[in-house]
Amino acid sequence: MADEHHRSDERVPVEFQIYYIHKGDYILSFSKNISLGGMFLTAADPPEPGSKVKLIFPVEEYYEAEVMAIVIWVNLTPQQEKNGMGVQFLSPLSAKLKETIMRDIKRVEILKEFEGFA
Repeated sequence: MADEHHRSDERVPVEFQIYYIHKGDYILSFSKNISLGGMFLTAADPPEPGSKVKLIFPVEEYYEAEVMAIVIWVNLTPQQEKNGMGVQFLSPLSAKLKETIMRDIKRVEILKEFEGFA
């Protein structure tokens, strides 16, 4: 990984549905991994690096959180299921969204520890 793409927070594999808005288009995507600083999203045709996107997280059944992010890098391959973009959050995450992300991260960490005992 190039130095300019260095992450300060560890990303963990967490998959959930998320929407992003870019140039007026409302696009369904899925996360592949996340940290408190950014995430990787699937995207058949991701925006160019440097593009700003609005992310819409489904936090709870009746609550969504919006976060501005910038596309840091894109992955385009012949296998479209691997296409996507790494984004860095630009706006602060709400307390509720941080709590949800941390709960998912802790769940993955617990599963990793559990698998270590198998």
